Amino acid sequence: MSIETAQVVWLEEPGKLVFRDEPLPAPGASEIACETIVSAISPGTELAAWRGLPPLRPSVAYPRLQGYCNVARVVETGTRVQSVKPGDRVLSFASHRSYHILGEADILYRLPEDGDADAIAATYLFHLGYNAVLRSDIRPGSRVAVIGLGVLGLAAVALARIAGANVVAVSNHSAPRKIAEGYGAKACFARGEDESMIEALGGQADVVIATTNGWDDFGLALRIAGQNGIVACLGFPGRGQTPGEFNPLESQYFYMKQLRIEAVGWSPEHDDSRGFNRFNERANAEYLAQLIESGRLSAAPILSGRYPGADISQAYADLDARKDNAITYLLDWSE
Repeated sequence: MSIETAQVVWLEEPGKLVFRDEPLPAPGASEIACETIVSAISPGTELAAWRGLPPLRPSVAYPRLQGYCNVARVVETGTRVQSVKPGDRVLSFASHRSYHILGEADILYRLPEDGDADAIAATYLFHLGYNAVLRSDIRPGSRVAVIGLGVLGLAAVALARIAGANVVAVSNHSAPRKIAEGYGAKACFARGEDESMIEALGGQADVVIATTNGWDDFGLALRIAGQNGIVACLGFPGRGQTPGEFNPLESQYFYMKQLRIEAVGWSPEHDDSRGFNRFNERANAEYLAQLIESGRLSAAPILSGRYPGADISQAYADLDARKDNAITYLLDWSE
């Protein structure tokens, strides 16, 4: 293999991204060597680390790798690899980097010859919304409210509508509200319009998908959720905020409504030997990629532009500043 080094993005400390040249070994028998074509920024996770918000797991500190939405071209395969060949394109959780070695078992999806690499790079961004739909048992006719219209909120709107739910969305910004309506939200509201949301749904929500960190939004979720409702947390209530007087488990909501409050951001990585983890990351990614390929799910509304991979720092800064109402960006590694 002629490629000996890879450029790898590391976040050394909040606000400081660097590229490191790292050796690229030859692939093992069950591995493949890949050159990245495009990767998508997952703004919630990546910008939180870039801003220096408290880590979700105490063991995760700096320096740290960034990114996990990678489409790459296979350059070389190990002797035991059977599912792909050189020239094929694959989706994986590889971080932002020019080249990488990937285990065959870690391939999430092999793109068809005419597959759109840009769109497929966004697959896992939709996965989190899909996981909220699965974990919350959203079904045709469910009343669903989505709070926050960043990537996660827009993905949740799109997948809840594909599942047949009646969906309203909450954001104070007009641009993402327009995207949410394009994904099928029947109405969008600014914060503080509780009664209008409930009226649009035809009653209090069966499921509220909360994608933000603010205590005020968590309080909104408790208020608009109905009896025996579900508050599905894709955000992290209270992250980076000082405790206030608000009680997140206030009895008039949590106890009297018998709410189920659940974190819904994780799913099993693999199926098990008996098929109990049927809706795992790999199966879900394949399903969502096929939705994208078929045209039933469009990634275009959330992909606000592209930057060369070398310009990732500027991409982060522009996302942080909400430049031109950007949702997220692609990073182009073709150069």
